[in-house]
Amino acid sequence: MRSMPSLPAPPEMPTEVKIIIDAIGHSVRTEILRQLSERPMGVQEIAEATGTKETAARKHLAILEEAGLVIADTPPGERKLGGRGRAVLWRTNIERAEEVGRIWVNYVSGRHSPVDEQDAQGAPRA
Repeated sequence: MRSMPSLPAPPEMPTEVKIIIDAIGHSVRTEILRQLSERPMGVQEIAEATGTKETAARKHLAILEEAGLVIADTPPGERKLGGRGRAVLWRTNIERAEEVGRIWVNYVSGRHSPVDEQDAQGAPRA
């Protein structure tokens, strides 16, 4: 399969959809989510399971964590710099993954925007 060039998102695309595409639009990040849905893993295991280097796995995890798609057993402020110390175990945030799936499907099917979905659930707009 050919790699597609990275293009800017259409201006009318909701920010939430852009964040979702940035997070799960990479095959390694999608595989990380799948692997972590089966069991918690440390960065070294994730790197081995996805055929990446640990530094790349950490970068992917940071993007997924920012989108709320993965959860670490250690809060960010308590993690050791450079990965030294006790291994952090990661897992997929299944509830957020399901929410992201609904938002994406609703957007691409033209049902309603993420803002409409949040309003329907009574959540405040971001």
